[in-house]
Amino acid sequence: MESDRHYFFEGLFIIILSLGAALAFVWLSGSGHRDDVLYHIRFDESVSGLSVGDPVKFRGVDVGTVRSMNLDPTDPDRVEVDVALRKDAPVKTDTKATLRLKGITGVLFIELNGGSPDAKLLAAATQEGSIPEIASEKSPLTTALEALPKAIDRFVALESQTKKVLSDVGATTSEIKENPSRLIFPWQSKAGHPESDKGASPTKEKSRRKSND
Repeated sequence: MESDRHYFFEGLFIIILSLGAALAFVWLSGSGHRDDVLYHIRFDESVSGLSVGDPVKFRGVDVGTVRSMNLDPTDPDRVEVDVALRKDAPVKTDTKATLRLKGITGVLFIELNGGSPDAKLLAAATQEGSIPEIASEKSPLTTALEALPKAIDRFVALESQTKKVLSDVGATTSEIKENPSRLIFPWQSKAGHPESDKGASPTKEKSRRKSND
């Protein structure tokens, strides 16, 4: 009988200890996020590589995490991302959000930049009951990819001009090989005879006038 009471109190102690540890864990987890502020971001580009739980950084410092990602129901080309940021994160009305690559792995994270000293805090400037929205900028990679077609068109145009110049130089070189005197008398025709008087050299024109006199 005594042993049964011993086992009973021992089991009760373990149950109470487990419940206490669970409650402490829940309390600590809640206290770590109780001051987080929810922000809304709309991206006009693909967020492939970004996942829920990925970090949000402000100039390289972790200030929060990605909470959810959904397509904009009014514009399927846009992606709505909700992020939970620390209450002390200096997110201002002119702060911008950009997608950044984490090394060469293809994994993305959200980088926050900007915020002039005179600007108001975005949360304070947002109407009560509304979710503050951080403006977004296209990532450098997306900007470069969008500019690539124009760069290719310019390269093709430059290539065409270069081919034309090389073709003209090749034609002139062939004429000089056929008639080297064109280096000295470029006004001569391909046959080696002087062209019309309009293209005659001043020296020959003067000699011709003397012979006529």
